[in-house]
Amino acid sequence: MSDCYNRLKLPLLAEKKWAFGLIFFILFFNPLFYFWAGDVSMTDKCLSWVVCAVSGVAVSCIALFLKKRGEKIFLTVFFLLSAAPNVIVWSYLHLSDIYMRRDMFWVIFDSNITESAEFVQQFITWPFFLVGLVYAGAGLFFISKTKSGHALPIRKYPFLFALSILVILTDVSFQYLSQAIPTLEFYKSYLLFRREFYVFEKEKALRMKLTADVRCLLPDTTSGHTFVILLGESTATCHMGIYGYFRRTTPRMESRSSTLDIYTDVVTPDTHTYGVMQKTLTFASHSHPEYYREKASIVELFNAAGFETFWIANNPILDKWGASYGVIAQEAGQVFDVSLSKKPDGIVLNSLKKILDGSDGESSGKNKAIFIHLMGSHHTYHSRYPDEFDRFSHKRDGDLADMGFRDHKMKQTIDEYDNSILYGDFVYDLILRELEETGDSAWLLFFSDHGEEVFDTRAASGHHMSNVYPCQCRIPFILWRSEKYRAENPDIVVDPSRPYSTEDVIYSISTLSKLEYEGNNKTLSIFSPEYQAPVKRRVGKEEYESILKKSR
Repeated sequence: MSDCYNRLKLPLLAEKKWAFGLIFFILFFNPLFYFWAGDVSMTDKCLSWVVCAVSGVAVSCIALFLKKRGEKIFLTVFFLLSAAPNVIVWSYLHLSDIYMRRDMFWVIFDSNITESAEFVQQFITWPFFLVGLVYAGAGLFFISKTKSGHALPIRKYPFLFALSILVILTDVSFQYLSQAIPTLEFYKSYLLFRREFYVFEKEKALRMKLTADVRCLLPDTTSGHTFVILLGESTATCHMGIYGYFRRTTPRMESRSSTLDIYTDVVTPDTHTYGVMQKTLTFASHSHPEYYREKASIVELFNAAGFETFWIANNPILDKWGASYGVIAQEAGQVFDVSLSKKPDGIVLNSLKKILDGSDGESSGKNKAIFIHLMGSHHTYHSRYPDEFDRFSHKRDGDLADMGFRDHKMKQTIDEYDNSILYGDFVYDLILRELEETGDSAWLLFFSDHGEEVFDTRAASGHHMSNVYPCQCRIPFILWRSEKYRAENPDIVVDPSRPYSTEDVIYSISTLSKLEYEGNNKTLSIFSPEYQAPVKRRVGKEEYESILKKSR
């Protein structure tokens, strides 16, 4: 025992100081610059430092069991594996004040040579190369200094060795921990990307075998029509002025209200994007989930009817749910994924203008079906709008009631959410202006994937899948039709009081677009004269009628 004790005394630790220095240099290379990250809370920053410190101790303990050549190899491999992730994350943090996470890594992994070259031209500047040289120099310096000739025997310290391995495995296993360490998150993300991409490609291949016989009954079946499906994110009617919210969060929609059909009793089929998009974009439903793989999607219906199809995404197409709605998005003729920029939704306007004026380079003049998937009011809310839309302030206006549970932080969150709704209203108006200028026979249907609870009736925020409350499932459902479209299609029935679930929205879009095909159930279309109100509406595993009772 005395021999073991002596090995742990200062001489061994002093001998390992350069190895420890390299390990902590690698792990704390980015946390030291977290003050740049505007998208990371102070709590998360502090927890990341703790994770890196504990991980550094664990890796250092592993180094205690290595000596000479084994130690050199271990440290060299650790350094080489860390170089690219650490320098990339630092550069992105320096340029954008955003800390890179899994979805951003996935975009890099999914990029082709041309996209990668564009990324390099846009983001790789002289600080990147300077930091790369400093990183390489520091790493080589530490490695050259390591000359440890002693090590702890594992057999005498099995608990210490096992505990160190356990800490490292825990970091790998939990997403919240691994994302604090760029080296770990980079390679873990790559493995997960390959797995998800395999599922993505497999599902894509299966869907390519699906066929649809679709007829288009528009007056002119080949050109002059532009239809837009605008998909919001986490947007609840509970915080929209046009739906009666006390704050004027939707002034532009309100100014257009005479030209909008504003449906007041529409709910989502689920409270998470994954479940919602599988149902809204395909014929899948609670009673027939298998239709997601067995029947065509709404994009495929438009393709089969001879439309040009487009998907503009500020909500990532290929993320951890990529094998669901990302597959549907990829069925569009042209895909514009602008989500990598991590900018507010106004960024979709550039792609939309290219499509509408034909400057995308591939437009054929056919009828157009355009899907736009926004980030909307997804948390974190304050990152969804530019500074100039920071309008609502409970501290200044004193307009948010305490409700018996709201504290200052909760009210601040409500302010930020309402600002995101205000900015969404601005983006909606800009999109509609672009569509109006085309002069086409056109319509735009806006609905959100699900709603959001923002400390409305309880001390809770988000869109949880369990214990759903009304604000989490009540969603905006707003239709705009051009005068030309109205004149050409007088048979479209508009009754904003009709109860509905977007689980069946594929049938409603078919009615608006005059698509006919086998299995088109017009009783499920809210715009059809044959519409029949649903007896029950389900939100996840709960019935909407039961959810309503919770707020009474």
